[in-house]
Amino acid sequence: MKALTQALALAGATALLVLSACGGGGGSAGSSTTSVSTPSGASPGAMSSGAISAFGSIFVNGHEFGLAAAKVIDDDTGTTTTDVSGLEVGTSVDVRAGANSSDASPEADEVHLHPLVRGVVDGSDVTTGTLTVMGQAVQVTASTNFSDHRACLTASSSPCTPVTGQSGLVATTGAGSSAVAGSYVTVHGYLFSSSSGSANVVATLVSVADAPSAAKTAAYKVEGVVTAVASSTLTIGGLSVDLGSATCYVSGAGTACAGAFSTGQVVSAIAGSAPALPATSFGASVARLRTKLVVETAGAAVELEGKVSSVTTSPAAFVLRGIGIDASALASLPAVGDFVELKGTVASGGTSVTASSVKVLHAAVSATVGFEGDAAGVVSASSANTYTLTLLGESITVDSNTRLADRSQHGSGSPSSNPFNITTFQTYLAASASQHLLVRAQADASGNLSAMSLTIVPASSWSGVGGTVDATPAPVNGSSSTTPTTFSVHGLAVSADPASIVKQVHLPEGHGFGGMSVSVGTATIAAGDFVMVRGTFASGTLTVAAQGSGHHDGNFVIDYGAVPSGGDHDDF
Repeated sequence: MKALTQALALAGATALLVLSACGGGGGSAGSSTTSVSTPSGASPGAMSSGAISAFGSIFVNGHEFGLAAAKVIDDDTGTTTTDVSGLEVGTSVDVRAGANSSDASPEADEVHLHPLVRGVVDGSDVTTGTLTVMGQAVQVTASTNFSDHRACLTASSSPCTPVTGQSGLVATTGAGSSAVAGSYVTVHGYLFSSSSGSANVVATLVSVADAPSAAKTAAYKVEGVVTAVASSTLTIGGLSVDLGSATCYVSGAGTACAGAFSTGQVVSAIAGSAPALPATSFGASVARLRTKLVVETAGAAVELEGKVSSVTTSPAAFVLRGIGIDASALASLPAVGDFVELKGTVASGGTSVTASSVKVLHAAVSATVGFEGDAAGVVSASSANTYTLTLLGESITVDSNTRLADRSQHGSGSPSSNPFNITTFQTYLAASASQHLLVRAQADASGNLSAMSLTIVPASSWSGVGGTVDATPAPVNGSSSTTPTTFSVHGLAVSADPASIVKQVHLPEGHGFGGMSVSVGTATIAAGDFVMVRGTFASGTLTVAAQGSGHHDGNFVIDYGAVPSGGDHDDF
């Protein structure tokens, strides 16, 4: 029990370390194919749908859209405002380009918001990188951003620790009247598949907040593919949605809920009141039919960002965000699991897209590595808006595809207060009071690192790395503090007191820890193991001392054994 208690304390002390596992599949990072000329998502009237990667004004799909005349529209409530302060890095948006927009000077006319899930975390499995929220299976990836807006962060006494990764989330325990609710979150992201029988979500942003104290229009929400329909209910993922007291809308017009929706359609359901926990059924006050496409006008230019869920070679096609993509004009196809940026036009009928180009932003086959530490230098590369960052002795490329965020102070991150983007990257970082960074990077076949996301966090003396143990040099398992265990992760040398090394196990629901992963016992480090390491960095080596008696000792190595399945994700 003592080992378990220490492990739980260790898990609570690691909220700032962001680490990544490996994915499977095929493809190559940064590849693109183009064979048809088509307007971009910055062309007048075009739509660009993706996650905000930086501010100043907002960067979406490589365009810096000006917001001077933009309206921010909440598609769930219909609220329209010109206030952009609520936007965050990772927020999934649909941007309609203004009449005066162009590739050289993109301008947004409308920025549409509709997160896929709002509700309580009922389950969290860091080994597979999945959350269960409102009955939906949410995949956390190495590109998922986390933000924390709870009031306790600024409390005058005993402020809480910011949630910066999955391990900071709390899952629901118990059930029914005895349930203790988990973290309340809003999940932005993409539907991963429309044909797998579930409404899986790939998260681009998990935003934590205090649970609503009073009913408000869209405090609880689910949006996804309908897998079953009955007289007054429908099923989305693992959630049964009761429409008995709902108002239903199809194509913007009110309609009787009975027969309003059918299987295969995308529907959003919202309510002001929380469902019984864990959420398996939900009484909706409003339900709306959604289209998978952000615009249905045939011939309209669209840009989409997301994860490929299936591929066929004859005919050449793939599925992105549940949308069928005609890839006949492309020279090559992406692979299942590739995270891509696509340009194309809406096909006849308004239900699919004919692709003109696809760029792989993060290949499924790529290894990913997480780093925590102080920036040691930034130099401009030969290409515009491209930099080489030195962190823990590693050279990491930062470019316009990197999601940039400043979480070093509570409340930072809005476009009005934090213009941190690729054009200001070097000067902004140099002027930051904190040089402490969390970086998720992918390694190509040659081992070159490219940052998928980079976050400035509060200053810390701790450093860390996460990824797979290198085969060369071969790991050496020590026996004492004077004979340490040595190994490397992506060439970063680690020297660890054997007493600091623990083995990861998973506690199922019902143990009082909400299914969280903890670490007990000791482990033998082997090449190919997925590890998370935290200690102090000096002279090219990350040194991990034996864990102290305090609950906030940052020294540890967690050995997960063979690389966990379930795709590319953060483990904290």
